[in-house]
Amino acid sequence: MAGKIYFGNANFQTWITAPQSGMTAGSSGYSSTIDLLNGRSFVKRSYGASRKFSPNWLGPINGTDLTQNLQTIKDFADGVYGTGNVYWLDPYAIDKNVLPPHWASPGLTGKDWPTLNSTTPTVTTLAGTNNVYANNFPQTYATYTGSGTTKYIDIIIPSSYYFHFGWHATSSGLVASSVPGFSVTKYLRTTNVADATIEYPASLAAGGTTRTNLVVNGNTYSMVRITFTANSGTSSIVGAIAQVLSSASATTGVFIPGKGTSALQFASPVEIEYYSSAINSGQVGLSTTFVEVD
Repeated sequence: MAGKIYFGNANFQTWITAPQSGMTAGSSGYSSTIDLLNGRSFVKRSYGASRKFSPNWLGPINGTDLTQNLQTIKDFADGVYGTGNVYWLDPYAIDKNVLPPHWASPGLTGKDWPTLNSTTPTVTTLAGTNNVYANNFPQTYATYTGSGTTKYIDIIIPSSYYFHFGWHATSSGLVASSVPGFSVTKYLRTTNVADATIEYPASLAAGGTTRTNLVVNGNTYSMVRITFTANSGTSSIVGAIAQVLSSASATTGVFIPGKGTSALQFASPVEIEYYSSAINSGQVGLSTTFVEVD
């Protein structure tokens, strides 16, 4: 939807007005620079990072249309629609890959990014140099073996849109009901309750142009939970792609690294600057800060 961003929590989601242009989308991680005696410098930093967004809006605060009314954003911050994490579909990622980098490229665990479950995988660098897998797949993959505790990430879906997902391993046909891998739980739009059927899409072979092999209809489901299981067995995972599209048809092409974020929290109070109560249902400026927490 032009000029809108899909936003919400596990209880309620809606389109909201897109922030004004120029929004800062930074990353927070460890970094230290040391000046050496020979005049050179040494830098030590974390590869893993969490993202921080500082959006600003300009618009009405007294309107009845939630998609236009900036009060909607403050209502989420105040807990009107429940507490907990919030989510949005970044317009720069929605049709590319809405997964965070380490979910999309599990081999990043070898560069201090979080693991996908409570176990520590073996990270392998493939032989060769650039694009060792065809079609821009990552150069490293993560091999998970044995049991542990699962981790998950939630993605919201607008009505009339479709969620697409696929995971890519060194072997095709792996299923997360028996080996470590990805499963998808769907939440019904009418009740916010998880559907009894959990999807176990089979792994795709890394290096191909088939990006996804699971589709979830947003008219029926408002959110999906992607879980990385902790089953016994072994799987070597190269990448994963999640997209939210207006079409039920899957896209094909080269691998797209993760451009999205995991769960967000309001990291600062919502600030409002009043301009005119007589213009456009109460014209205000509104700002806040979101920080990635998972």
